Amino acid sequence: MTTPTKDLDKDSIISQYWPQISRAATGYENRTALSDELAQEMALSIWRSLDGFSEQCSLNTYVYRVIHNTAIDHIRRHSRISEDQLDETTVCERDSPESHTLQAQRQQQLLIAIHKLPLSLRQVMLLKLEDLNNVEIGDVLGISDSNVGIRLHRAKEQLANLLARMK
Repeated sequence: MTTPTKDLDKDSIISQYWPQISRAATGYENRTALSDELAQEMALSIWRSLDGFSEQCSLNTYVYRVIHNTAIDHIRRHSRISEDQLDETTVCERDSPESHTLQAQRQQQLLIAIHKLPLSLRQVMLLKLEDLNNVEIGDVLGISDSNVGIRLHRAKEQLANLLARMK
C-alpha cells in the first residue's frame, strides 16, 4: 500500500518545518555548535523517516515526534553534565546587536530557565511554545493528555520560580 505522503516533497517539508526544528534544537542544546548540529540531525531524521509515515497521526505530530526523539538521542550521546548543572553563561551565545533590547533579555532568561527544567518538563514546555495542544503533545511524547497537563502545570510553576529568582 502506498501512502500519499510518499508523493510529498521531502525538501519542502523540511523547509516548512525548519523554524520549528531550529527552535527545538536551541531548546534542547545550549551549546551553539551542538545546537546547529542537532538541527541538522533533526532535519535529516525527518527526511529519512518520511517514507515510513503511514498517516496514523497528523504530519505535524509525526514531525514533532521525530524532532523530539532525535533530541533525546542527541542528549544521550552528548550530555556530559546533568541538566541541573547547566552554566547560565553558556546558554545563549547567539548575541547580536538587537539582543541588547529588553525583549531579547527576557527571551534569554526564559531560555536559561527552560534549560534548567528536568527533561520531561522541558519537553512539554517546548512543544507548548510551538503551539501544540495537549493531545498533540501527548501523541508526540507517548503520554496521556492529562499527564501533559500535569507536566505543563509543574513546568510553569518551576519556570515562574526560576524567573523570579533571576530578577
